[in-house]
Amino acid sequence: MQFLTRFSLKNSIAVLIISVLLIGLGAYSFSSLKSDLLPDIEFPQLSVTAVYPGASSEDVNEQITRKLEEKLKGIEGLDSMTSQSGDSVSRVQLSFPIGSDMDKITPSVNEAVKDAGLPEGVQTKVDRFSFGAIPIVNAALFAKDNPDFEAWVKETLKPELDKVKGINSVALSGLPEKYLEIIVDKTKARQYGLSLDAVKKAVQESYFSFPAGTVQDQTIVVPIRVDQKLTKLEDLKKVTVTSPVTGKEVALSGFAEVKTVEQTTAISRYNLKPSISLLINKKQDANTVEVADGVIEVLDKHKDKMEYVMSFDQAEGIKSSINELISKGLFGALFASLAVLIFLRNFRATIIAVLSIPLSLLIAAIFIKWWGLTLNVMSLAGMAVSVGRVVDDSIIVIENIFRKIKQDPAGDRSKLTMEGTKEMMSAILSSTITTVVVFLPLGLVGGITGAFFLPFALTIVVALLASLVVAITLIPILARSSFRKLGDDHEKEPFYVKWYEKLVRSALRHKVITVVLAFALLVGSFGLLAVSNLGFVFLPNEKQKLVQANIELPAATSLETTNDVSLQLEQLLDGAKQQYPKVFTSIGNYDYQTGTTSTNKATYFLELAEDVEMQDALKDVSSIIQGVLDAQAPGSIVKVSELSTGGPPTNNNVDVDLYSNNLTELEKASKQVEELMLKRTDIKNVKNNMQEKQLQWTVQLKPEQMKEKGLSSFMVLGLITDQTKPVSVGQYVLDGTEQDIRLSYDRPLSGKEELENLTLFGKAGPVKLKDVAEVVQGEVVTSIQKLNERVYARVSAEVAGNDVSGVTAQVISEVEKLDLPSGVSLEGGGGSDETAQTIQDLLVAMGIAIGLVYLTMLVFFGKARLPFVILTSLLFVPIGSLILLIIAKEPMSMSAMIGFLMLIGIVVTNAIVLVDRINQNRAAGLPIREAIIESGKTRLRPILMTALATIAALLPLAFSTPEGGLISRGLALVVVGGLTTSTLLTVVFLPVIYEIAFNREHRKEQKLAKSGGLSV
Repeated sequence: MQFLTRFSLKNSIAVLIISVLLIGLGAYSFSSLKSDLLPDIEFPQLSVTAVYPGASSEDVNEQITRKLEEKLKGIEGLDSMTSQSGDSVSRVQLSFPIGSDMDKITPSVNEAVKDAGLPEGVQTKVDRFSFGAIPIVNAALFAKDNPDFEAWVKETLKPELDKVKGINSVALSGLPEKYLEIIVDKTKARQYGLSLDAVKKAVQESYFSFPAGTVQDQTIVVPIRVDQKLTKLEDLKKVTVTSPVTGKEVALSGFAEVKTVEQTTAISRYNLKPSISLLINKKQDANTVEVADGVIEVLDKHKDKMEYVMSFDQAEGIKSSINELISKGLFGALFASLAVLIFLRNFRATIIAVLSIPLSLLIAAIFIKWWGLTLNVMSLAGMAVSVGRVVDDSIIVIENIFRKIKQDPAGDRSKLTMEGTKEMMSAILSSTITTVVVFLPLGLVGGITGAFFLPFALTIVVALLASLVVAITLIPILARSSFRKLGDDHEKEPFYVKWYEKLVRSALRHKVITVVLAFALLVGSFGLLAVSNLGFVFLPNEKQKLVQANIELPAATSLETTNDVSLQLEQLLDGAKQQYPKVFTSIGNYDYQTGTTSTNKATYFLELAEDVEMQDALKDVSSIIQGVLDAQAPGSIVKVSELSTGGPPTNNNVDVDLYSNNLTELEKASKQVEELMLKRTDIKNVKNNMQEKQLQWTVQLKPEQMKEKGLSSFMVLGLITDQTKPVSVGQYVLDGTEQDIRLSYDRPLSGKEELENLTLFGKAGPVKLKDVAEVVQGEVVTSIQKLNERVYARVSAEVAGNDVSGVTAQVISEVEKLDLPSGVSLEGGGGSDETAQTIQDLLVAMGIAIGLVYLTMLVFFGKARLPFVILTSLLFVPIGSLILLIIAKEPMSMSAMIGFLMLIGIVVTNAIVLVDRINQNRAAGLPIREAIIESGKTRLRPILMTALATIAALLPLAFSTPEGGLISRGLALVVVGGLTTSTLLTVVFLPVIYEIAFNREHRKEQKLAKSGGLSV
């Protein structure tokens, strides 16, 4: 690549113009990148949702879920299938291997759903999941002197928000629902023998509009239409229904009341203040920050009509993470510059060297935009980590040019510059290519983990390649024109060079002692690791200041009862406002996928004060809620946990899966496991997916009696449905306003006795239900869970500490000792299983990386022994890395493992620079020992400079906060510690290994020296 340097020196103006253009294009690319918290990865998962109104969980399982499972299990490439059958809803989750073509799989799933033979009236929906589908804004809205606030929000604010660029959906919760209700007097309806369905048909028949052909009127054809419409509310009240008992027409006003009703199906509050909940989802390819800013701009525009409080704003998290990483990167660049200045003691040389940092990173930004990636914590972490490494090539080149010009200030600057660059060309080219190839095996790390780290690796690779090009093109140009007033280099050797020379000569004289001491340090570091209880986690637990609490009262609890219980909870939490300044409440959880509301559920989001510890808050909130529920709603379920903001799977979970077709036994077993896990202090957020049972009445028909009375099962079903479910008539225009009309009785069924006394009209006349059927009371589960078609219960928890594998093994061991009900089998595992697989993949990747490094160096150096000599520098990486992780109490994690992978490329750079100089000296005729000592003295400064620059650049990340440190902190600690010890030991140990590797040549040189034929 020397031609690039020659070209650059001959066409310096052109190179400078290209550099300026790249800076401008890079700055534009960086500023226009879409901002997201995480890489927008589409999980290879599909969710099939089927809504069957009114069906019980068992009916849903038999008539919906089983049929879907039977069809879907044949989908090509299916990895696993889970299902959940609840009241009215079936959900089937399909998982496929990472990299699956979901565009091809989705149509196959849609086709299978269509062919499943589901009952009539079932609505199905197939959804794909990605991080882009996660809601980005959740806000509480309050009226400000606006009596028609709900209508204004629905009719004005929502349409305006829908127009914001990038918004996919705007959902509102807590709005009252307004409709026209026909309330039928049950007693009178029974006297007339009328049902809600009969009333519905009568109303619908009053709205009649159909084409009736055409007629010729002279020269034109005129269409004819038969039309009948009710236009006023009074007309609706006059609608008549024929009584099957009397045979006479009965006016609607004679047995029913028509009135406008406002009903709330969900309730939202903020700090006890009623509110409307606003939930925003963005489109897949939209910029999260821009969409969120657009939403806030619309809300701020209407501050005269309303107030709002953000309960969740993903844009704030993105901005915080981006700002954190950018500030760490800038501080890293500053520290790297100071490290270079300390050694060169020349401002111009320092400025030239560090120019590669912004230029390389801006070139990386161009490629990030070109590839369609986003600016997120992974790509930014890649930039921040690259800061110290991208300056290395420039440091090595500028230091050599600086030294050569200082030694010969009167020489030809172009020639000296070319020579200085040429001498280092092999070293920087081989070291950069070596570092780049280290990241190639990262593609072997499968699953979602590999996909998450891909932007990180790509950013580093592009930045490193850009830094190499900058070092051999722009840096020589600037160096040639900048070093014009350097004096003769008659200064004394720096003190550290003199110390180093004495140290390396001593090490070469005592090779055995040097090798033994080095390996003793290595073994000692692993021994320290064994006794430190450092632990291993997939990713460190993310520190949050938000608590999420979910309560589920007994099934069928009304919204009013749930609200009353919730108010008591909120009042207690409001009394602890110093600890929980913000409490957001949502009662009657609305499922935006199915359109159904759970009136017995409530969710709370609590923001913690700065001085409140998460674990203390979890215990306190759980105690407050449990106390109220025990008193007001025994048997309720409580879940209190840290709010997860989403992200790469931490795999810090332990799961126990229980299998049995006997749901009663399965429920008992899951309770046993849950109680065992709740007693442990090293796990938190224990969850049990097995739902409580609820009361159910089953009407068991008697076939003989039914046949005798001339009745059918559908007649019974219709009668009971008529008594238990409101009926929707449709939407009609009355008094100039479109209104939703619904039918219901003035009172619900009072109990089992009234149900049994319902009257059926068959061929044999009126018959009581109890005469043809038996009403049996029983309990049924509210939800049936299945994994790969097997009914199961999962009890899961998060490991509170760092030893995920150890805790998982202990939990599974204790569960296996439990006396579980017969017929219940168990499987234990969780995040530790995937973590173990990922570690295995990473270790394989490291092995391949070392092999690729060896092959790369073999190509550059041509001798099989030299790559082995260079690779010995890797032996000392664990010493500093492990010691620093132990001191910082940072667990071994995925990010730390990536740090070790990076070190394979970074550490050999110093060894390559040293060995390359030794080879040049030997080619010039120096004996091995003198070649080693001279190369050490000459290359010590650039080696220390590059190492110190990389270390200094990573120090801000090593001390980073959770906003930017989730991915990068462990990595930074590993690189800082490993590079420190490997650098200090490599400059001493590697010369010893080199001389051992070429021991035969060295002995010959010593014999020649003794005989006077060679000067040593």
